[in-house]
Amino acid sequence: MTARPEPFFSWTARRIELDRLRESESSDLVLDELVSLGTGTARLIATRDDADVDYLALIVGDVADGHNIAVRGVDEEALLIEGSRTESSPEILIGLRAAQSICGCSDARHVDSQLCLDGPIRTMIASIGVRSVVVDWYHVISAVA
Repeated sequence: MTARPEPFFSWTARRIELDRLRESESSDLVLDELVSLGTGTARLIATRDDADVDYLALIVGDVADGHNIAVRGVDEEALLIEGSRTESSPEILIGLRAAQSICGCSDARHVDSQLCLDGPIRTMIASIGVRSVVVDWYHVISAVA
């Protein structure tokens, strides 16, 4: 058996390949603004799904045609603060609500499933030209419970 070479490997994270969206599948961004973060700038984007749920992301650095871009969830209210503190650029920060999500699971798990399977977050990130992302698959909270 021959394994193809993989540039990314981790026991606690998952790499997700994203297809570029065709014109007919473009994401309907309800917000797409440049924001100042300390000495740099970032891009704040948002989308709304069919159930009128909003999803917010902060794009730190240049992610166009990027591979293995880190994606992490942060508290929605601290999104800009966390973005200004980021040490790894480029990075995508997804705003998480403090309350439970619609499915009753944690927002971090909901984000992971949307990126791996399909959903508004995956479509939103693919629409900005990212080729692949890396998400933490092992959450300390889930191991303790």
